[in-house]
Amino acid sequence: MDIFKRADNFCWTTLILGLSLPLLLIHNAKASSPESAPNDLRNDIANIDNAANNHRIDELLKFYSPNFTTADGLDEKQLKKTLVDLWKHYPDLHYNTRLLSWEQGKDGIVTQTVTSIQGTSQQKGTTFKISSDIKSSQVFRGNQLVNQEILSESTQIKSGTKPPEVEISLPKSVKAGEGFDFDVIIKEPLNNQVAVGYAIDDKVDPARYLKPSAFDLEVLQAGGIFKRVKAPDTPQDRWLSAVVIQSDGMTIVTQRLKIEK
Repeated sequence: MDIFKRADNFCWTTLILGLSLPLLLIHNAKASSPESAPNDLRNDIANIDNAANNHRIDELLKFYSPNFTTADGLDEKQLKKTLVDLWKHYPDLHYNTRLLSWEQGKDGIVTQTVTSIQGTSQQKGTTFKISSDIKSSQVFRGNQLVNQEILSESTQIKSGTKPPEVEISLPKSVKAGEGFDFDVIIKEPLNNQVAVGYAIDDKVDPARYLKPSAFDLEVLQAGGIFKRVKAPDTPQDRWLSAVVIQSDGMTIVTQRLKIEK
């Protein structure tokens, strides 16, 4: 199980991968198509992508207001530290941002984007491959980002010659206090192979981006992980994560779930 001990440190870092990109807030349904976006906005998005892909933190932070905050409670200072630490783990991390829509709001330009992220990390002779899709919202004031909300995210980290292929079943949102299922199904039959894994449910907390929870691995008897969860009684965002390990590899998955009123 040493492979998992080395991998657990990556679980929560995946959830801040999109913080260096312009992922912007839609306040109503009157947003315009990306084709009609102002050239300045398009240039800002391209320049932010470029700075992030080259891991130039000072250049990147020029596009962030000193008062920048996220719905998760992350500020500009925490953002800088988290990204620098993250890029040390993933030196080839690559961002690709696609503009979905935009509009001129009273507080600045508001747009919505989706970001795909890929990268690899070498830890004690083991290669970890990360893939993430993040849909977020944020506001541009002038050429600086002032706030952000992550709307949805899905991340996988894989290692080994044949990491398990899994299918995730999880609602995008649930009501406070409501029960829901978090299922991580191994696609291929186990046959005589042994699989171990575990699932956890945690509140989104910037202080834990680089301090993951521990997993207590269990033998998987039913071809996957099937977890019944009760949502908290108050609205918040949760991280639902699971790890599945077989003899030839490991897969870690993380998805965000919104708890609504």
